[in-house]
Amino acid sequence: MPTRTRAMTDVDPGRAIGPVGALHDSGRSSSAGRAAIENVVILTASPLRVWSVLTDFAAHPQWKPFTQLAGEAVEGGEATYSFRIGGLGKPVTTAADITRVEKPVAFAWTAGVAKLLQFEEIYELERDLIGTRLRHSLRFHGFLSGMWTALLRRKLQAGLVQSDRCLDRQLRRLATYPGVKPRPAAPRHGGQKNRRHR
Repeated sequence: MPTRTRAMTDVDPGRAIGPVGALHDSGRSSSAGRAAIENVVILTASPLRVWSVLTDFAAHPQWKPFTQLAGEAVEGGEATYSFRIGGLGKPVTTAADITRVEKPVAFAWTAGVAKLLQFEEIYELERDLIGTRLRHSLRFHGFLSGMWTALLRRKLQAGLVQSDRCLDRQLRRLATYPGVKPRPAAPRHGGQKNRRHR
C-alpha cells in the first residue's frame, strides 16, 4: 500500500517544523500493477507560487536535489531529465515525457522503459488555510516495479522528504527576496509525443 510522510509547517512563511510521522494510508490504493510512494507536506506559499517553482525547469538546479528537468512544461511534450550515478562527475541525461500540466493543481512527468520499469513523479496541489497542501508521489509500473520498490522503498521515501524540504527552502528564499521570481511555464497542451511508452 502507499506510504506517506506528513510534514507540517509553522504559520510563518517558510518555517518548516518537519516530519511528524509516517502514515499508512489503507484507504488509498495504487493503480493495478503500480507501486506508489508518497509524501504529503503543508507549504506556506500559494498553489500558484508552488506550481510556478515546480514548472520552472531552468531553476531546478537551484533546489531540486536528485533530478533536474529541461524543456517546457507542456502536457504531452518532450523533455529531458538529468541525474547523477554514484561518483560520476557528469550527470546522466535521458528523455522524459510531460504527462500532466494543470495550473496550479498538478504537474507530472514520466521516464523509463515501457513494460519493464517506468516511473512517474507527480505533484498534486490543494489550497490550504496555511498555503498549499502538496502530495508528492512516485509511481512505478512495469515488470520490475514491485521488486524495485521493495528494495528501495526507504531510500525513495527519504528522497521524497528531502526533495520537499528543498522545495520549501526555495519557496522561503523567494519569500525573503520577493524580487527574485520564478518563471512560470505556460499551461499549453501539445500533441502526444510519448516515444517510449507504446
